[in-house]
Amino acid sequence: MEKIKRQSLKRSFMKSVALTMLIVFLCSGLAIFGCYRFQKHILPDLNEIWLTQQTTSPDGTVTEAKKRYVLDAPPESFGQLVADGQEHDGAEWQTSYRIERIESSYSMLSPKVRTVYRASQICMVLLSFLFAVIGITLCAWWFYHKVLEPPIIVMMDATAHIQDHDLNFQITFDRQDELGQLCTAFEKMRRTLYENNRQMWNMLEERRALQASVAHDLRNPIAIMTGYVEYLQENSKSGTLTEEKLEKALFNLGITAERMVRYTDTMRNMDTIEETAVQPREVEFPEFLQHMADSLAILFQNTEVRFSCNCQVPKCRVILDGELLYRIMENLLSNALRFAEQKIELTFCLEHGILTSTVTDDGPGFSDKLLKKKTALFYSEDNSGQHLGLGLAVSRVLCQKHGGTIELSNQPPHGACVKASITVKQST
Repeated sequence: MEKIKRQSLKRSFMKSVALTMLIVFLCSGLAIFGCYRFQKHILPDLNEIWLTQQTTSPDGTVTEAKKRYVLDAPPESFGQLVADGQEHDGAEWQTSYRIERIESSYSMLSPKVRTVYRASQICMVLLSFLFAVIGITLCAWWFYHKVLEPPIIVMMDATAHIQDHDLNFQITFDRQDELGQLCTAFEKMRRTLYENNRQMWNMLEERRALQASVAHDLRNPIAIMTGYVEYLQENSKSGTLTEEKLEKALFNLGITAERMVRYTDTMRNMDTIEETAVQPREVEFPEFLQHMADSLAILFQNTEVRFSCNCQVPKCRVILDGELLYRIMENLLSNALRFAEQKIELTFCLEHGILTSTVTDDGPGFSDKLLKKKTALFYSEDNSGQHLGLGLAVSRVLCQKHGGTIELSNQPPHGACVKASITVKQST
């Protein structure tokens, strides 16, 4: 059975048919042989012979005379056989004898035995036909229940799960024929759907988190603006609104309005980034990564922070979206530059089709509060409102579009570590 499982459906079917035909032929042969032996048993075995005497007269006339004898009977002298109307004279006659066994005959059977004999002849044909029908039926039943039905049940069960919007299951079918390959392809489709739904769900959750974060953060500038409006109204009614108070209130209202503008721009930029399409192309490693690092080194001009790049990537050709990777690195290095004290290091590593870019700095590192929310799309530790955490949010979205993600951590003794990974394809 295991041998059939490793073969194609066509070969399994042909073997099943061949085995069925062999069994049918054997059964039919045994049935025909049995009927034949039964017929031989029914027919009488007479054990008798005909003794034929052939006599040639002197004038050339030939005459025959027959007599019936039983072989097992006591010896019996038969003398000279004379045909009817034949008499011997003194002339010379030539005589020869011939013995013939009397065969069993259907005409010698009784009516009942004849019926049984005829039925055995019919059975010789009917049994062969019956064995063929039974063999074909059993072969079809076995092939369906043992080869076709199991994968069909698996596929129907998987379809029912998908119709119920349940992708949290697994299709397990280890046969390697066409139906097994179909189940494997169906399992790949299920995993793809599950992953797509998971990513979509994560994006929706991140979108809700983004909206909640923006809504929460908008309360502060709105409250400030409301407070200053009430302050101006009260002072205006009481006549205590001086030129200095008015200028100070308007200045603070302007700062708060700018902060609200940055929030709205952030939301608009996020919508634009999520609509960005990945456009992969073939590039040379590590030359491409080294050129990108040299280009990003411009960010560190006129700063006291040292930048270094460690490219641990073998020489090869890969397919990726270089512009997208550049935007990710630019955002991560810009964020690191705001907190680094003396140095920032960028490391590239390629393993199993995953390009990992690690940015480390010697700054204070991430807080425990931020690390607990490291999967959030939008988060910032800057309370001034100047930096809204858009760099990490953009980088995370771009990594997800390229089949990767971003991980936040701290490195001892102090400093932040951001690891961005994307999926690439090596070109042959």
